[in-house]
Amino acid sequence: MNGDQTGADRSTLDEVPSTDRHDPAVTFRSVSISTLLAVAATVGGFYGRLILNTTRLDQNHLSMAAVFPLVLIVLFFAKPFRLTRGELIVIFCGPLIGSTMPTYFLAKIVGNFAVPYYLASPENQWAAHFDPHLPSYLVVPKGEALRWFYEGMPQGASIPWDVWIVPVFWWCTVIFALYGFSLCLTVILRKQWVVHEKIAYPLMELPLAIVEAPSKAGFFRIPVMNRPIFWLGFSLPMCVILWNIISYFTPTFPAIPWLLPDIRFGPEFPLLQAKLYPVVFGFGFFIKADLLFSLWFFNLMTTLEIGLLNRYGFKTDFPVFHNTEPLAIGAQAMGGIITFLMVGFWMGREHLRGVFRKAFKNDGNVDDSDEIMSYRVAVFGFLACGLYLAGFHYAVGMELKFLPLFMFGILILYLGITRIVAEAGTVSLRAALMPQTFGMVLTGTAGLTQRTMVSVALSYVWCSDMKTTVMPALTHGVRLFETLHTNRRKLVWPLLAAMVSGILSTFAFIIYVGYQGGAANLGGFFTGGDTWNDLVQKSLNPVGPRWKPILFMGIGASVTGLLMFIRYRFTSFPFHPVGFAAGQIYPTRDMILPYFGVWLIKVLVIRMGGIQGYRAARPFFIGIVLGHFVGASIGWVVDWIWFPGEGHNVPISDW
Repeated sequence: MNGDQTGADRSTLDEVPSTDRHDPAVTFRSVSISTLLAVAATVGGFYGRLILNTTRLDQNHLSMAAVFPLVLIVLFFAKPFRLTRGELIVIFCGPLIGSTMPTYFLAKIVGNFAVPYYLASPENQWAAHFDPHLPSYLVVPKGEALRWFYEGMPQGASIPWDVWIVPVFWWCTVIFALYGFSLCLTVILRKQWVVHEKIAYPLMELPLAIVEAPSKAGFFRIPVMNRPIFWLGFSLPMCVILWNIISYFTPTFPAIPWLLPDIRFGPEFPLLQAKLYPVVFGFGFFIKADLLFSLWFFNLMTTLEIGLLNRYGFKTDFPVFHNTEPLAIGAQAMGGIITFLMVGFWMGREHLRGVFRKAFKNDGNVDDSDEIMSYRVAVFGFLACGLYLAGFHYAVGMELKFLPLFMFGILILYLGITRIVAEAGTVSLRAALMPQTFGMVLTGTAGLTQRTMVSVALSYVWCSDMKTTVMPALTHGVRLFETLHTNRRKLVWPLLAAMVSGILSTFAFIIYVGYQGGAANLGGFFTGGDTWNDLVQKSLNPVGPRWKPILFMGIGASVTGLLMFIRYRFTSFPFHPVGFAAGQIYPTRDMILPYFGVWLIKVLVIRMGGIQGYRAARPFFIGIVLGHFVGASIGWVVDWIWFPGEGHNVPISDW
C-alpha cells in the first residue's frame, strides 16, 4: 500500500527535461495571451455560474477554464505560431489563477460589503449591531445607487461608479496584500517542498502531458493522444457527457447519473455518498498509494465517528458557517493540519534559516537564483503583506487579544489547503475551520468587544466560503516553472499580471451586471447575509471558550503527531497524516468511492506490472481526466448557445 516502496509514485515533474536556456518563456505574446485568458476565466466563471447557470469554472483547483484553452492552443496554434513549451506554461498559468476568483471569492466579496445597508431591517437587527462600528469607507452607502445595483438601473440612467470607488479600493488593498502574502510564502517554501520533500503535485500531471514535446511519429501534437489506451480513457467520460447532452434537448431522454444510491449505516450516521467523478478518479492514480489509501480509509472512519457522536447525543452548541461540519470534526481536522504544518516547519528549519539569512544578511552561501523572486523580496514582502492584513483589521476594530489568533488561522488556512492540494491532488477542498471560527472557539465571544465582532464580520468579506484559493494555483505555477531553464525572475510578471487583471476586470464586470439586471436576481452570493446574521446571533448569545471543539482539536493534533512519528520510524506504515486531515474535510469526505476504486486499481497495477505497468497505465488516466474536462467544456458551450440562464451542471468534484 505504500507507493514509496516501488518508485512508481515518483512525480512526472521530476522526469521532464528542461527546455534550453535560450528558449523564451516570458514573451509579449505569452504574457498577453495569459492575461487575456485569466480575464476570460474569471469573468466567464461569474457569467457561467450566475447568469448561464451552467457548469462551474471556479470550484476546483484545476479548472476546465485553464485546461480546455491549453488543449486548443497546443493542438491548433502552437505549431503555426511556433509557441515554445515555456510560453505554453506561462499561458496556462493565467487562467489557472483567474479561475480561482469569480464567485466564491470576488462575488462573495462584493455581496458582503454591498448588502449591509440594503437588507438591514428592524427584524434582522443588523444596523443595531453594526452601527456605529461599521466603517463607511468599506461598504456601499445607502441610497439609489445601492438600490439600483440590487434591483436594476432605470432606463436612461448611467452606472454610478463613484459610490464604488472607495470600498473597492480598500478591499483591493486587502486582496492584493493576501495575494502578495500567498506569492511570497510560495517562494519561501518552494525549495523545501520541491527539492527536499519531493511533493508529488498530482494535479500537474495533466498540463505536463499536454505541453510535452511532440513526437515526430504521432499525428497529434500532444504525445499522449497518440496512445490508443488514452482514447479508451478519454471516451468513457466523454460518451457519458455527450449522451447526457441529448437529454438537454429531449428531457424524456434517460440521462446517466453522476450519483449512485447513497449508503447509510444507520439513522445516526451521515450518508456515505457514491459520487462518480471521473476527474477525481483520474487524478487519484497519480496520488501516492499510501496517501490514496488514507484518504478513503479516514473518510470511512470519519463517517463512523460522526455516527457515534450523534448516537450518544454529542453536540457543540456553537453556530458556525463555511467550516467542515460538524464542528467537532472540523476542529479535529484543524488540529491535524496545524500539527503536520508545524512539524513541516521544524523539518524544514535548515532551509528556512537559509532563507532568512539570505534575506537579512545576504548570505552568499544561500542560492536563490532559481526562484522567481529573491528571498529578500519574498521575506520582506511576506512580512509587509501580513502586517498590512493585521493592521487593516486592527484599524477596523479587531482587538489585540483576538488578532494574533485570527492571523494564525489565516496562515494555517491558506498554507494547509495549499499543502493538501499539492500533496494529495484534491481537486476541490474547503476549510477545516475558518480563521474567525478558530479564534472564537479558543477565546469565546463573551469577552470580545462589539467593534471586534464587527471586524470579524467584515473579515468574512475576503475570507469566507473557501472552495478555491489563489495560493494552490501559484504553487502549481511555480512548480511548473521548475521544468524551465530560463531567467526565473521574469516569471513573476505573468503571475502578477493575471492576478491584477483578473481582480480588476471581475470587479468591474460584477458591478456592471448588477446594474443591468439586478444583483438580487443572481442568488445568495449577493443576498444571503450569512455574515451579518452571524454577527447578530453571536452578539445576542455570547459564550466562553468552546471546550469540546478544543478537545477535538487536541485529538486531531495528537493523532497526526502519532502518525507522523510512526511513519518516521517505520517507512512502510500505510497511514498518511495528510490523508487523516484531508479525509475529514468536505468535499473530500464525499469522494470515498472514486478514491477507493482508483486505490484498488493502482495497487493491482503496481503489484502486477511494477513501474512499467504504472507508466503504461498513465495515458489511460490522463485520458479520463482530459475527456471529462473537454466534455464539460462542450456542455458549457452548448448551454451558452441554446440554454442561457437554464444551463446544466457537469460536476467536476463538487455540486
